[in-house]
Amino acid sequence: MPVCRDFSRPRPAETGCGTSKIHRHFFRKLKLRDLLILLVLCVLVFWVRLGRIGLIDPDEPFYAVTAQEMLESGDWVTPKIFHEPQFEKPILYYWMVAGSFKMFGVNEWAGRLPSALPGTLLVFLVYAFTARVWNRRAGLLAGVVLASGLEYAIMSRLMLTDIALALFIAGGMFCYWLAVEDPERRTRWVLLHFAFGGLAMLIKGPVGTIASLLATMTFSLVMKRPHPYRGRALWVGIALYLAIAAPWYAVMFWKFGWAYFDAFVVHENIMRFFRAEHLANNHFWYYLAVLLGGSIPWIPAVLTACSRAIRDGIRHDARLAFLWCWLLTSLVLLTVAQSKLPSYGFFMFVPLAQIVGVALDELWSKGFRDAKERVVVSVVSAVQVVLGVAAPFIKTAKPFATPALLFSGCLAVGLVFVWRGRIAGWVFSNAAATVALVVGALTFSASHVEAYSSARPAAEKMMQMRRGNEPLVAGIFLVRGVHYYTHERTQQKMTVVGLDEKPFKWTQHDLPVIADADDSKKPPGAKRDNNMTVFLKQHGSAICTMRRRDWTLYWEKFGFADDATPIEWSGDNVIVRLVDKSPK
Repeated sequence: MPVCRDFSRPRPAETGCGTSKIHRHFFRKLKLRDLLILLVLCVLVFWVRLGRIGLIDPDEPFYAVTAQEMLESGDWVTPKIFHEPQFEKPILYYWMVAGSFKMFGVNEWAGRLPSALPGTLLVFLVYAFTARVWNRRAGLLAGVVLASGLEYAIMSRLMLTDIALALFIAGGMFCYWLAVEDPERRTRWVLLHFAFGGLAMLIKGPVGTIASLLATMTFSLVMKRPHPYRGRALWVGIALYLAIAAPWYAVMFWKFGWAYFDAFVVHENIMRFFRAEHLANNHFWYYLAVLLGGSIPWIPAVLTACSRAIRDGIRHDARLAFLWCWLLTSLVLLTVAQSKLPSYGFFMFVPLAQIVGVALDELWSKGFRDAKERVVVSVVSAVQVVLGVAAPFIKTAKPFATPALLFSGCLAVGLVFVWRGRIAGWVFSNAAATVALVVGALTFSASHVEAYSSARPAAEKMMQMRRGNEPLVAGIFLVRGVHYYTHERTQQKMTVVGLDEKPFKWTQHDLPVIADADDSKKPPGAKRDNNMTVFLKQHGSAICTMRRRDWTLYWEKFGFADDATPIEWSGDNVIVRLVDKSPK
């Protein structure tokens, strides 16, 4: 289906895709205005106070420590943590973080730059693609929806591979569509499609390639359209894909052989597909909940877009069919996979934002289809307002009362706009609500957020309490964060306290482990002599931190009741001095 490339709505004086000189100048000004709106929104949501919060455990310190060791060792080929190879993720993201550390210093802002930057670029990419395929206003709305969705806003501030992965998947998918719709330049778009696929493979492995192939093949079948994977473009594209992705993998297989294959291919990909890493998340409805909750404050618009798609069908518009095929195949793929986390589905917010942006554009120009649609949107908008108003009355949410009330205030203004059919005001109010929530949380509630999410405050207290060369001990969840914030001053390896000799579920680290002793072979009533007792006999004392629930569990397992007194709390983390009390 040929698509007019004019991003504006046709005017009486225009014919086809042409415009007068005056109109072209006007459209250039509009485009600049759109870009400025998106830039301001991205700065406020992704960049303001980017380094204010310490690295969030356990994932951010994992990437930060690996990138820091890469920088210190000069080995830019093998990712290492605690000076031992680790094969959890491919190399590209570590290159990005290590390069940022090298340019801007080892700090939280530099570590998160490789997420905030791709997050920003992806917003502009969505704008450009949607504007090209639909119109400029739909592109702007899609960009605003993407940037101000709750999960996208939060995750684009975190050190995770998923943000850059989403950028590369989206780039590849957009190029695929352009290859289908622009036969004259098919080879160019197919090559770019494979190039983005190679980058996705190099940042998180095969998931990007699998998701893209499922989406494109499904679209081709549903719409009965020939795919562009043919001829010279296919073979050159595959060669380009391999040229980007294969060399590093080849080096790793050459250096580590079966150990790398077993760790990365089998353990990190195949086993995570068939075995749940986080059992509590393994439900068929999990990613539906993630998509809906992560779309706040745009849930009413999401429901509107879904309702219209059900009523109208998707095959009447190949452009929407393409986005729905992308979204639904990815949803099925991730739902079938047993290991589930909110971050895994991050890239699904890209087609969802475009679908919602197109629906908002139609709503803007034509209004609500009927009274029922207006009522549903208004009621769901009101529910979002109530969620923020309820925060001061919920114990765990009280520290976020101010940003939550600001959030609800903006949404309440939007509710008035939407009831009156003023879609522009509604869109502005929703975007402002996310800005108020994010900036407010990093201003009024920053210390609380950090205390409950980052090991940095606990690490600082541990260093203040430390006497001489006292060893530092941490629970599994906090050990990487504490190491990141203390290792330059202690020059010691962290010690992990856990319930078995291999405490980490997936990537095992080369760290000393204090594991619970096996008392099953001891006679009844025999005195307990666990590994913690042995450790304290050797060192005399130690400073230990762990999460509250771990402390409750380990208290009896290790006999802490006799050897320790809780002396400090940092958010949900306890900090104790463990002292050897055995007879001298």
